[in-house]
Amino acid sequence: MPHVSNADRPDPIAGIMEVTRNAESEMRRKDRVLGRTLVIGRAYLASTVLIVILAAVLLLPHSDGVRGIDVLFFTDAAADQWTSLPSHIFVLLYSVGTIGFGALMILTQKWWAAGVAWSAACVSAVYGILAIWLRQSGRGPDPDFQGFGGPGIGMYLSEILLFLLIGTLAGVLWTRTPEQRQLEENARSGDGL
Repeated sequence: MPHVSNADRPDPIAGIMEVTRNAESEMRRKDRVLGRTLVIGRAYLASTVLIVILAAVLLLPHSDGVRGIDVLFFTDAAADQWTSLPSHIFVLLYSVGTIGFGALMILTQKWWAAGVAWSAACVSAVYGILAIWLRQSGRGPDPDFQGFGGPGIGMYLSEILLFLLIGTLAGVLWTRTPEQRQLEENARSGDGL
């Protein structure tokens, strides 16, 4: 019987490990490529419409005699009405964060822009509730100020639109392409590529 040396035989475990590493790295590479762009679907289109409407709402009255655009740019009309810091933060966050990064999401279709817009909408919605409450309670920075106006239609509409955007942008972020779903299924079942 001829003598067979173990040194001449390839290690079967090392071969299996090499094939598995190659398949996993190829799967990860494909997932990274697919994960960079958003899926154009109902949530994406609804978010686009809501972002455009939210931008238009800046032209509506934020409070008595003050438009949202006045609050955004700290105009004299906003100063005369003693616009509170939460109102400024509210309008600034949803203008720069939600509208700005939402527009970037629309133009580039990148998931990170949708993530920033969603985060800004979440934080801005909290400040919006505080701003509305301060306006309704008549609590301005100067308690002796008599002409303190209540919240305007623009303030209410922007808050409602932000809550709608939180839901639709979350849908945009969680939507997967058919290719991504197939990769996830392959990874779960261990089929590789």
